[in-house]
Amino acid sequence: MDTQYRSRILEKIKGYLEELDKNDFSHNSSHIFRVERLAKRIASEEGADLEIIEAASLLFDIARDLEDKGIVEDHATEGARVARKVLSEIGFPHDKIEAVCHAIYVHRRSKNRKPQTLEAKILQDADYLDAMGAVDVARVIASALQSKKYSKPIYKEGRDDDADPHYSAIHFLIYKLRHPKHQPENFHTKTGRKLAKERYKFMKEFVERFIDEWYGRR
Repeated sequence: MDTQYRSRILEKIKGYLEELDKNDFSHNSSHIFRVERLAKRIASEEGADLEIIEAASLLFDIARDLEDKGIVEDHATEGARVARKVLSEIGFPHDKIEAVCHAIYVHRRSKNRKPQTLEAKILQDADYLDAMGAVDVARVIASALQSKKYSKPIYKEGRDDDADPHYSAIHFLIYKLRHPKHQPENFHTKTGRKLAKERYKFMKEFVERFIDEWYGRR
């Protein structure tokens, strides 16, 4: 379900989305819209504020391209600043703007920022869910082949038990499977944990089968 503000936000950020789509497709507009759909699904089951969820989902990665280009140090911090400006300009409910900005600011678990609201927890869950499962396997492999920043072989032999994310695309998946932030029990919401468990299982089975097939064991 879309709110009345969605089309207004998209019109405001059209240029940002176009810039995202010019570079690595693993963090392009498709990533944003997948996260939006996941966040809305979780929100509907967890009873969160849909307006906050929708706005935060559309704007959380809005400064990603600026970080990739070295213009800003942290796209979450800059994203919150951009979101505050965009939402003020489109007539978004004033009393909800800071909740949106908080969710954007804390969405990066790598910064060890703790979400203080249900909506912020849902955005974190949705963002990390999109970094798991079948779609993410495709994202990782495609980025390894297409992206200058994430370029690496699909697979390299000799370090099958290594979780070096830079060694190959498959090793990056191994790294994710071992990282605490991708463990299903570490997701915030009940719905997020359920979806993470399913996606984790698929990703683990894919990696194990890929390596077995590579060496002719299957």
